[in-house]
Amino acid sequence: KNSGSDDKINNEKVAFLSGINDLFRMRSFWLILGYWGLIGIVGWLVVGWLPTYYKEQFNLSQSMAGLYATGYLYPASIAGLLLGGFLADRWSRTNRLSRIYVPVIGLCIAAPCIFMASYTTILPLAIIFFVIYGITRVFGDANMMPILCMVADPRYRATGFGVLNFFSCIIGGISLYAGGALRDANIELGRMYQFAALIIIICAFLLFMVKPKSHS
Repeated sequence: KNSGSDDKINNEKVAFLSGINDLFRMRSFWLILGYWGLIGIVGWLVVGWLPTYYKEQFNLSQSMAGLYATGYLYPASIAGLLLGGFLADRWSRTNRLSRIYVPVIGLCIAAPCIFMASYTTILPLAIIFFVIYGITRVFGDANMMPILCMVADPRYRATGFGVLNFFSCIIGGISLYAGGALRDANIELGRMYQFAALIIIICAFLLFMVKPKSHS
């Protein structure tokens, strides 16, 4: 049986425009939106251009470059999702901000890894750096909904998550196009990945500034 507070929430009117207005009145939602959009740039840029980077940086065939780009990064990201969720859940026993801190720590590890991966000329080192990046960057993915639940009205959490993903996909798609334009301008992919490392640091700062509601 639902509690009285749950009954009250379920009986309150839910309206899309009211939800949008409520979400965008919160500073923390703006910070989360900025973080989720910027990390979308990084994610799409890395995944979209990684086979090309491997091919050009290490003189691999197209098939081997694709294998290296997906065969290591995606399993690492799956492991990172599980690890990020586990660490945040475990730490939440003693720290209510663990859902925020675990992704921030992950981003602070991911940034130097992708930066070093863009510099090295040793293939095994590049793979290791990208694997660590893949594990730690997605700590935020595992904790995004819990973070949103800490700041958003319960009635509009799903709406908020939809807005975040909508924005991130648009920004990510634009970043892939921008990457192609930069490639046409003879900008090396290594430079783009170094820029991505800077974006990750900005994302860590934005996420660290998120303040949950007192009742969360």
